[in-house]
Amino acid sequence: MRIRKISVLSLTLMILFVAAMNTTHASTQANVTIEQLSSGAVGTWTLISGDGSSRSSSVGGIDARSQSMGLTDFGPMTLSVTAPQGMAVKISVYHGGELVENVLTPQYSFTLYPNDTYRFLIQYSLSRTGSLGITSEPPHVRFRMKGESARTYAGITPFTFTNIPAGRYSVQLAAPEGCTQPAAQSAIVTPEQRSTIHVTMNCQKAQTGTTVLDTRPTKRSLVEYAKERELKRRGERK
Repeated sequence: MRIRKISVLSLTLMILFVAAMNTTHASTQANVTIEQLSSGAVGTWTLISGDGSSRSSSVGGIDARSQSMGLTDFGPMTLSVTAPQGMAVKISVYHGGELVENVLTPQYSFTLYPNDTYRFLIQYSLSRTGSLGITSEPPHVRFRMKGESARTYAGITPFTFTNIPAGRYSVQLAAPEGCTQPAAQSAIVTPEQRSTIHVTMNCQKAQTGTTVLDTRPTKRSLVEYAKERELKRRGERK
């Protein structure tokens, strides 16, 4: 009976010891918080571990603007950031609640130890902007333009965009009545330069040989038309 009691006691102590070890192992982790600050679109970040595994804000379930993670894969780490179109990156590194470094590059490497606490604040600012003029024949045509970000631009030709992020844009014009719908046009905005894009549409010809334009009459044209009607009426009276 005594031997049995000792065996049960030993087994109980062993179970408690294993549970305590598991609890200690589970609590030994590092905390990493990644935040993105921008008045518009935010970029994509990827945290790469030394063993090749990674975590990314492009994965579902991760908040791209603010994400906190408890990590147990310690060792070398690299934070890589892909900025929105035309944006510059600034990474503020906080270790243990203290600001230790400001990095003006899209990558930061560090070593993660147990019980470490890191916070990365990613900020974006416009640094590479240019201008783009859009014209068409016929004029006064509505269009939509989209770049590499989610933002969509709209306007009526002729139109000039100033201080827009450099990069590639797709421009789609809405053909007026009597004109063939043109294909989407590609435009490249170069930093600190003005680029232009012109679209000539294939339109039907009227009997007078002029192009059929789907344009609204201006106030000036209405006034001139009224003057011509009045002069013609006076001539008929004479």
